[in-house]
Amino acid sequence: MRSACAAGLCFWATTAAANPSMSSDFGRMTGWLSHELAQGLAFNAGSTFDPPHEVVSRRLQPDISAGVGKMPLNKKKFPEPETPALRDMDASAMFPSAVLFPNLAMHLRAGLPGRMDFSIRIANMTTPSGYHISPTATGQGQSNSIGVGLRRHFFGGPDRPMLGLGANFNHVYGKFFMHSKFNVDNIQGFSTDSDVNGELAWNVSSFGLSAVLSHGYRGWTPFFGYGYNYATGSVRARLEARPNTPLIARIAGESSEHPEQNQGRLIVGLEMDRPWMHFFANGEVKAMGTHAMESWIVHLGAALPFEIGFRGFAKRDSQQDRVASAQEYGDYGLPRREADSGKRKAAPVRPYLPAAASFEGQQELLFIQ
Repeated sequence: MRSACAAGLCFWATTAAANPSMSSDFGRMTGWLSHELAQGLAFNAGSTFDPPHEVVSRRLQPDISAGVGKMPLNKKKFPEPETPALRDMDASAMFPSAVLFPNLAMHLRAGLPGRMDFSIRIANMTTPSGYHISPTATGQGQSNSIGVGLRRHFFGGPDRPMLGLGANFNHVYGKFFMHSKFNVDNIQGFSTDSDVNGELAWNVSSFGLSAVLSHGYRGWTPFFGYGYNYATGSVRARLEARPNTPLIARIAGESSEHPEQNQGRLIVGLEMDRPWMHFFANGEVKAMGTHAMESWIVHLGAALPFEIGFRGFAKRDSQQDRVASAQEYGDYGLPRREADSGKRKAAPVRPYLPAAASFEGQQELLFIQ
């Protein structure tokens, strides 16, 4: 009995002595994973797109969008394992070459004097049930973001495009859990399967600037621009292997990385104005930094065709956003009129609109005098 116990302790000591090299491999693997994801999450944190049209002063307008994004993982930089078992099984196969993620975003924009608007943004990224990050690994995670933005519009009208300059802040945080199985060790002819669990946690903030040109024509508004964001924060990754036998100790590795600070993005899209709804589609491609021209985000969304204000609801004219200093023309983009004295009577009136706000085919509005 004593000899059997001694043999068991000797075997456990041998396996435990072999595990530090695997722990070192796990540490390098988590370092690679946290570094790659930090760059993708920083780009995602900088996505704070707003539809290009103006919101009239003292009015609110909500919009909602759904999309998908891509975060590449450079498998060429995956560390070469020192442990024979990890080399034989190709440990890099646990991880994908790119991560596709869904994204749901909502904005609430408030019109301010001086052709400015302020926005609040919330977004959620949740993986579906049974999500596979690779053929051998599953995952489940959620990422949330909240941000604010301030924008100022310049120029505009039927003959020249409108320029929107914006500044924004966005904070992204979340966690992701992954699970896989593989043969974790093979010592003196002994092998066993192990459960491999991974955990990712991130906390990233982004400060951004953007410039977007847009020009409307017959209810369609194409736009394009460029954005820059400065990112801070960290991404932490942890991998742990739990062998199915007590003879082999648990193996774990952990690492934390920071995102690159300077990133740029190209912005392009199209907005469609309709009387019952306003739709927009936009795409952002990383133009500066790690994985430039490989990371991207696309969104499809809708903005309500009315703006909420102090006096109920106002239908937004499709050309209203082209009027400079629209607030000077009253709550509805029209000039204020003095109340008529005497008996009131009903008559159709064609309201005066500035030249920048009128176009051929615009439906006339009727007002009661």
